[in-house]
Amino acid sequence: MAHRYRVHHRRHHHRRHRNPFGFNRASLETALWGVGGGIGSLAIPTMVLPAQNTGLMGYALNAASAAALKFVGDMVSDKAGEGLFIGGLVATGLRIVKDNLHSIPGLSGLGAYWQSYLPNLPAQSNPYGQMPNPNPPAVVATAGGAKAMSGGRFTGGRFRR
Repeated sequence: MAHRYRVHHRRHHHRRHRNPFGFNRASLETALWGVGGGIGSLAIPTMVLPAQNTGLMGYALNAASAAALKFVGDMVSDKAGEGLFIGGLVATGLRIVKDNLHSIPGLSGLGAYWQSYLPNLPAQSNPYGQMPNPNPPAVVATAGGAKAMSGGRFTGGRFRR
């Protein structure tokens, strides 16, 4: 009788890689190309034709710059061209909204996306935001000078001058 060997089933533990936020290199790369496309589509018309960069002509120049950036970006890679084009069109759309819809709060400048409740501090304030007293106390000059004001709580003992 032949001896039968028992076949052991080995369990292969496969570690599963998780990406809970959904960020991967390709999406970040496209986003970076998009930022470049937004900056480029707004900057190119300003540098090339600054006098015509107003109104509908300015919007058309922004869109044409986005298309030109896509053409140049496609020479690098498909993702570069796509990202540059998307970023250029988004920047053009933001410019149209910013120029024509003044009633939307927060679009006066794209530097702040929420309402600020901090007061505007004057230039005379110190680094801690403290304002100087507009009515400083009056200095009273006495006949005796500094000795006349030397009476008080700490006049005896080691605080004597």
